[in-house]
Amino acid sequence: MADWLTHSLVGWITGKTTKRDIALIVIGSLIPDLVKINLAFIWLNLNDHQFFEPLHTPIGAVLIAGIIAISFNDIRKAFIPLIIGISTHFILDFFLVHVHGGIKLLFPFSWEGWQYNLIRSDDYRMTIVAILAALLVYSIYWFFARQKKQKTRS
Repeated sequence: MADWLTHSLVGWITGKTTKRDIALIVIGSLIPDLVKINLAFIWLNLNDHQFFEPLHTPIGAVLIAGIIAISFNDIRKAFIPLIIGISTHFILDFFLVHVHGGIKLLFPFSWEGWQYNLIRSDDYRMTIVAILAALLVYSIYWFFARQKKQKTRS
């Protein structure tokens, strides 16, 4: 479930329904998975997992969001949607069965993992649910936009 497509779709749905910056929310929803950079280092036979693992913690993701936000003119307007996206990521990941012990919510104070053990990470059905939810939200917004256009013509 917790693939990039699912995180992106949930970020898009959140951005669309909250009327915030959709692009930044989607980017924020993917920030914790920057930990996947470690895969390139493993491919090069370098094991730097302990270096990259803090990226998939709330504090690490917030730090990355802060670094991204300072490149914008209005830091606060960029930072808040990024944090919303990060929140959707961790909410989704909280329900997963993690092989490595769950989300390190209290890092750097504790390496204890938190998880609800509800959904396996390879369960494609949750991605299908996210796709259907995104299509539903898109359809609803399209319908109301069409209704609004018809009323303005009248």
